[in-house]
Amino acid sequence: MPKGKKTKTQKILKIKNGTEWSFEDEVVEERPLSILLNGQKLVTLLSTPSDQKYLALGFLFSEGLIKKRDEIKKVQFLSGKNEVKVFTEKSIKLSDEFLKDALFLSGCGKGKSFEKLEDVNLLEDVLINLEFTVKAEDITNLIKDFEKKSSLFRATGGVHSAALARKDKILLFKEDIGRHNAVDKVLGESLVKKIPLGDKILVSSGRVSSDIVKKTQRAKINLIVSRSAPTSLAIELAKKLGITIVGFARSKRMNIYTYPMRIIVPDKSD
Repeated sequence: MPKGKKTKTQKILKIKNGTEWSFEDEVVEERPLSILLNGQKLVTLLSTPSDQKYLALGFLFSEGLIKKRDEIKKVQFLSGKNEVKVFTEKSIKLSDEFLKDALFLSGCGKGKSFEKLEDVNLLEDVLINLEFTVKAEDITNLIKDFEKKSSLFRATGGVHSAALARKDKILLFKEDIGRHNAVDKVLGESLVKKIPLGDKILVSSGRVSSDIVKKTQRAKINLIVSRSAPTSLAIELAKKLGITIVGFARSKRMNIYTYPMRIIVPDKSD
């Protein structure tokens, strides 16, 4: 497979209105990617073969193993082995749970988690910053741009997308078969480029689950915008962590599930 190839041509039988014919279709590539931290194999992710270094770094960042770029000594991608090796300036002590070789599925949220959701109940003095606000029309415009950028989805229909945005512009955009992977690719690139995240927006095409909220909190992002729905646990967690969730953001409509005061709606009475 050529390095970075995201799709593969597949012969299929197509049926429409009772008529069948042979057809060549583009399907998205899926490959295992192993992440090694300081020589220890940590996890294997099933993912789209692109932005592998960003995916590895984003995963480590969102799991709390690295917090800033300066902690990273070296990153190597071995395409022949489908491995990313990450070396840090200081040694990182891993629990027995981390040292078990885990396989994460392609984004169904059924892979093994390295954190317990109950741990969130132990959080104290969570700083909830409500100064960051966004106009509803800005979210509408971001979603329009977001959908235009989804070239791999248009070609295959088989990927999720994630983006990091300012109020008026998408800064980073990634696609992957897994919604978690797409988010981690965005977080990984933001880590490498040292992009401040406190005033940024995470945009996603996929369901907002509790683990997506935890990744967002780890990055100190206050606002998640998705074309899809959140889960009940994601909403509960976002309330505790001070994160605004906007779901079903499509065309000019959206649902605000938590901290609606961050979304500014124009007063129609003026």
